[in-house]
Amino acid sequence: MNTLTLATRARPGIERASLRPFALQAAAELRRHLRAPDFAMAAIALPLFFYTIIGISRAAEPVPGGGTVGGYLIVVFGIFGVLSVSLSGIGHTIADERARGDLRLMRVTPMPAAAYLAAKLVFVLLASAAIILLLGIEAAMTGARLPLDTWLATAGLLLAGSLALAPIGFLVGFLVRPGSAGAVNLLILMPLSLTAGVFLDVDALPAAVRQVAELTPTYHLSMLAQSMTGLPVGAQPIVDVAWIVGWCIASAIAALLVYQRFVGRQFA
Repeated sequence: MNTLTLATRARPGIERASLRPFALQAAAELRRHLRAPDFAMAAIALPLFFYTIIGISRAAEPVPGGGTVGGYLIVVFGIFGVLSVSLSGIGHTIADERARGDLRLMRVTPMPAAAYLAAKLVFVLLASAAIILLLGIEAAMTGARLPLDTWLATAGLLLAGSLALAPIGFLVGFLVRPGSAGAVNLLILMPLSLTAGVFLDVDALPAAVRQVAELTPTYHLSMLAQSMTGLPVGAQPIVDVAWIVGWCIASAIAALLVYQRFVGRQFA
């Protein structure tokens, strides 16, 4: 049963103003991705695989100044995972739906646009939670030695970060041509992962590249999360939060403008 079939079950009138269209769409969104092994392999399995090959022998290794290698790897691969979910689970999905004409078909259903958009955010939260949980299990099994309260705080921050990064996925989905969505997602994912320290410690980057990295939301999210795990990164919480929120608002406004210009008229 596809997304459109479930969405059309919501009747007009009272039910339209209720949560039923949203609940149906959220369930359909989740079922759709559970049936897509390519998504599971790319967005969920890849961060776990990276942690395994890098952290299995070094997770318990202490970092000078505080923290462990395992704590660092949870942060950077967690950010890699939630960003991948936003780009693939939102950006690529919306682009595919535009290509198939799904948004035009939804115009004849009683489902409001808000339910369609909110359902994708729910999926991002659930998929991000799965990635973070599985990374935590791996960390515990490999001896990363994170206290439970530290782990919960870090997980909560990464979940909040997934929502802050989600507007980038919406912007890609509404703006990029369907056939180019995969390439554009990769062009966004790799640099933003680099600025979070996924492939290389940011301090090891050339000075000019580091200056650019400090302008990205993933850099500031990484600084906040690393500081929570006890790593000596010199995070500035107020500045870091301001950058993350600023990026979230700016990309959300841009996505909304693009949505209203090209897509909004396709909904009831």
